[in-house]
This record gives sequence, structure tokens and C-alpha cells, in this order.
Amino acid sequence: MTRLAAPILLALLGASLVAPAARADRVYLELDTPHAGDQIREPIPLCEVRGWTGTGLRGKHDVIIVLDRSGSTFRSSGMDVDGDGSVGRDYFPNMPEEIVTWTSDFGDTILSAEILAARRLIERLDPATTRMGIVSFGGNADVDAPLGSSREKLLAALDRPPRPNENGTYMYGALQAAIGAFEAAPAEPGVRRQREILLLTDGVPTAPSEPPYAAQLTSVQAARNAAKARARIYAYALAPIGGLALQNFQEIVSANGGELLVLDSPGEIVEFVPYLSWTRIASVSLENATSGESGRAVRLFPDGSFDGFAPLSPGKNELRLTAVSQAGGRASITRTVTYEKTAADAAKLARFREELRVRAIETELYERARTKRAERLKKELEVTPER
Repeated sequence: MTRLAAPILLALLGASLVAPAARADRVYLELDTPHAGDQIREPIPLCEVRGWTGTGLRGKHDVIIVLDRSGSTFRSSGMDVDGDGSVGRDYFPNMPEEIVTWTSDFGDTILSAEILAARRLIERLDPATTRMGIVSFGGNADVDAPLGSSREKLLAALDRPPRPNENGTYMYGALQAAIGAFEAAPAEPGVRRQREILLLTDGVPTAPSEPPYAAQLTSVQAARNAAKARARIYAYALAPIGGLALQNFQEIVSANGGELLVLDSPGEIVEFVPYLSWTRIASVSLENATSGESGRAVRLFPDGSFDGFAPLSPGKNELRLTAVSQAGGRASITRTVTYEKTAADAAKLARFREELRVRAIETELYERARTKRAERLKKELEVTPER
């Protein structure tokens, strides 16, 4: 079941409304495989479906993951990040002087949760379509892995012994380092690559501390600079914040036209990051319109690519794909294929069942993250003060 070239493009205008004054996004939907009229001859009555959907033109992505390594991220995340069966706790208020002994389990820190979330995202994305890099920051900012690093180099950068980057939260420097990493990467011919900055931090900017408000003002300017560099910020606040701190964070992200999600617990970042969407698509559904059966293990990736398995019946089958944007736009496409069952192959069946099991788990995790994200964004919208 190989991914086929020369996809057929369908562009439909979504007609539903999110609010009386808002138009839904225009949703694009491409189906790479199967092609119309394909003959499917397999022992299992399932057909793999692959394609892409989004609210803009299809293209490759450049992504910089920005990790907060300030001193506060060496506290416990409240989650068993390293999976050893126990959750680390902080030695508060009697914190030891040595920062790496602030918690009873160094594998469960906020930074550990950031690193695990980044790892899962890197492992989930296709290097052929997405170049990635890593920036870390605290009192200053460092490029840990240049944009375009191999998956092995990205993961190796995450595996380095964690060290605190103290003396504040220099968000301006982090965003500027990300912009610099985009500009330093080799240009490629063809469609211009889309740029995303994934910002993971447990606090608002605190550096530089002088003059007053310098940290906030410079961070807002850096967000604007990122927008000028065509990079959209996806920010995650790894702890509940409110009042002025929340307004300051919202101001930074709004200056970029980006997106902010405030988490109830730092450990939640592991659930959200691998399943975010850069194409503003909320869901993709698959069904066999002939039999009425729903598709199985339909996965949607951050860059808008998707795959899944459509159930088949002997003879002709009309398969229907539907994509829905976060703003309520919708597009559908159908393909008719013919299915003929062949003799069973025990080894092939075993491999397929394992693949289906893994994909089903990932689909369940995505759906859970999508639902929680929608609830969280709705909650933030309700409490956001009028400007």
C-alpha cells in the first residue's frame, strides 16, 4: 500500500458558520490513494486511504521547537514522565541548593515533560516533508539543533543531560533565535515552506529585568518579528496562569497572530503537542458510503496529511472522505473502488493486525487531545477580558 504521486485536488468552500458574523474556512482536500476505479485484491477487506487536508495551500513545513530550560522547569511536573511508577515531588519549601535535587524524581520534571512531548512530535513527523530544529532558553537562548537536522540529531539533542539555564526567562532571545534558525536554513526551490514556532514555557518573560516592562515589550516585538518572518507561534503555557500574567502572554501571541493554550498541569504537554494542527483542521472522517461502515484508525498529522483504512465489501465500494476545519468549514471527496478477496497469508495478516492496533491507539490519543484542546480554548475565550 504505497503513497501515490500526482494527487487530485479538491477545493470546496465550507458553508457552515462558527458565529453569525464569521465565515467558515475554505477547506482543501486531496486524496493520494486510492485512485478512482482501483481494483483492490487483498485477503483483508480494508483499503488504505492517504491524502492531505488544510485551510491553505499544501506545502512543506519548517518547525522550530523552543524549550524552556529556566530554573523553574526543574521542578516536578506532577506526572510520571519517565514511567517508573512513581511521581516526583518537590522538596518545597526546603529546596536544596543544588537545582538538580529539587525533586525526588529528576525524570518527572517540567523539562522532562517538554522533552518527551518534543520527542513524540519528532518521531511522528515525516522528515521528507518537515524540517525541524530545537532552541532552548532561560536567561539566554541556544540553538541546540539547526533547522533541517536529521531525526537522529534532533533526538540526540533532546537526550543530552539536562542543565538549567538560569537568570530568568528570556523569551525575546528565544523567539529571535528561532527566527535566525529559519533564515540560516538552506532555501529550497518550489513552493515556499510554511514556518511554525512551537513555544513550550512554564512562565511569562522576566528578562531583561531593566528597564521596567522590558521583558514584555521585547517579547511582543519578537513575536511581531516572527510574523514578519512568516512564522506562526503555537505557545503552550505549562501551568495555570491568570490575571496580568495571562494578559501578557496573550498579548505576545496575539502580536504574532498565533495560538496560546494554557494547561492545567505541565505534564499535559505530552498529550497535546504530538497531536496539534498547523492547518486548522479539526477532524477527518472516512466511511464506506456503499455499506455505511465507518473507517478505522484514521490519523491526522500536524501538517494536514492523513491516513486510515476503509472497510470494503465484495464488488464496488464508494469511499467518502470528509474534512472539517476548526472554524466549521467542510469538504468531502469520494472514490469508487472494487474489492476482491484473495487467499489468506498468515504472516501478512499478523503484520497488518499489529499495524492496525498501533494506529487505533494513536487515533484514540489524538481524539482525546483534540477534545480537550477544544474545551480548553473555549474556556479561555470565555475568560479573556475585552480589550
